[in-house]
Amino acid sequence: MRIGFVGGFGHHYLRGALSDDAYSIERPLAFAPSASHDDRAAAIARGLGNVTFFDDATTMLDQYKPEVVSIGAIYALNGNHAAAALERGIPVVSDKPVAATWEQLERLRAIVRAKPQSVLLTEFDFRARASFRAARQAVRDGKIGPPVLATGQKSYRFGSRPDWYRDRAQYGGMMLWIASHAIDSVRFVTEKRVMKVVGRGGNVSRPQFGTSEEYVTAMMELEGGGTALVHADFYRPEKARTHGDDRLRVAGPKGVVEVRGGVCMLIGEDGDEQDITESVPSRPIHAELIAAIRGETTDLFSTAASLEMAELLLHARDAADKEAWVQCGS
Repeated sequence: MRIGFVGGFGHHYLRGALSDDAYSIERPLAFAPSASHDDRAAAIARGLGNVTFFDDATTMLDQYKPEVVSIGAIYALNGNHAAAALERGIPVVSDKPVAATWEQLERLRAIVRAKPQSVLLTEFDFRARASFRAARQAVRDGKIGPPVLATGQKSYRFGSRPDWYRDRAQYGGMMLWIASHAIDSVRFVTEKRVMKVVGRGGNVSRPQFGTSEEYVTAMMELEGGGTALVHADFYRPEKARTHGDDRLRVAGPKGVVEVRGGVCMLIGEDGDEQDITESVPSRPIHAELIAAIRGETTDLFSTAASLEMAELLLHARDAADKEAWVQCGS
């Protein structure tokens, strides 16, 4: 497999395949920055070893001709690079957001309509984690009854952020970059579509953060009458032991399933709490992404799921900007 990498700011989970004997990855790899001010791309490329570095992504696509492209651009540019690769018939694995504007989303949709075999996968890593997969299976098995109330959390340390984070036009906003994980986990675990959303966000304590938020919230109406609440923030203390605090709680008439600290706990009708984290087989995210690229059986990642979530996230950001309910879907 020939892999081309674009950008120095994403997770690039396909890197996991480079040290996995189950995969044969052609060398040299190819790497290109996502923009002239993508100053981390070269450093990441050097760390991969035996890499051909291109000055721009278009040249890399046309000269190296990768069989798959991993995109981790300056966030608002992911969609442009994804579209460029898809237009050339190259499968894409991209960090979120795959679309930071409605125009980017429509461009991606148009490509997929014209090329139905297009592959566009979003790197929502919760989908490959044992804890979230166990939570979904518990819901599927009826352990809590129909999911009625879901609460998702993403909390990060602020740490050191590049200057372009100050500009939401480049950053894309906290709803698309951070809250997106929690929103996707609600959709993934409950398997309920979001019918409408309302939200709020702001920057209260970091004026140096410019036009970007330091917290966002979203409340969503789920199909069937349930409700989901999601919040994301940069308020995790700098001295906290871990960078992030990811949580999901889903409640139904028969019980509650909760993911916290990498563990999935279930309280069922018998009242006993049990750790079900290892109840579902799981494998590394790079393996799941490659399986989806190859068209093997997987219900974790797909082009349809990527486009659906991209639309929902844009609706959620609009709802927070307007502080008003926004209808989702068609």
